[in-house]
Amino acid sequence: MVSKDEVIRKLLVSGLADWVSLHGVVWWGTRGTITPDTKQVVLDVLHSVYSEGLMVPGELGETGFEDWARPSEIWVIRSEMALDALEWRPMGEGFWLRLTPHGKTLGHQYEAEGEDLSD
Repeated sequence: MVSKDEVIRKLLVSGLADWVSLHGVVWWGTRGTITPDTKQVVLDVLHSVYSEGLMVPGELGETGFEDWARPSEIWVIRSEMALDALEWRPMGEGFWLRLTPHGKTLGHQYEAEGEDLSD
């Protein structure tokens, strides 16, 4: 099973190029095997990136990326509801994540360390 920290590193480096899809979060957290344990990894990742101020969830709207309304404490619950509605197989659907300035700083650090996004 993949570690939470490994997934976060991949998300932050990936987010340097573009917004990160929900599909990417699920793929890196589960490697395509959806089990209660891998679902928990994904939820733990989302909790960490939200609570540590690394990424913000949102929708693609008329103005571009539109952040979800605060408070951020409800974002994990809302994320899990979206994942459940998509049966944990977003396949390009669902919400997106964007890096915060803090997330960009860490993403650049991980990129310089040679974080591999090939998985």
